[in-house]
Amino acid sequence: MMEYNRRRKASAAKATQLDLDALNAIYGTRFRHGQQVIVRGHRYTVIGAKWGAWLRVKNDKGKFGCRPYDAYPVINLSGTVTFDGWTMGPNGKLKIKKG
Repeated sequence: MMEYNRRRKASAAKATQLDLDALNAIYGTRFRHGQQVIVRGHRYTVIGAKWGAWLRVKNDKGKFGCRPYDAYPVINLSGTVTFDGWTMGPNGKLKIKKG
């Protein structure tokens, strides 16, 4: 049964990726199934494309469609980044220097 579920999930991901490839060709983006993105300040997982124009995303609160230009890939930092008075660590905490 576990093998059946794994194969079913893999075939669904392949079919979904075809829709995403069409969306990527139209908009010049690089989205893939299962990718983490930020939409409206919240983290979502890409689950597919709809009509070649909408990106389908989900999180624990639900699923919805958004324009591909509204979704930004999540960037994981490997170290600390410092720029003009602010510092961000790999855990995502932002520290702003006062003064």
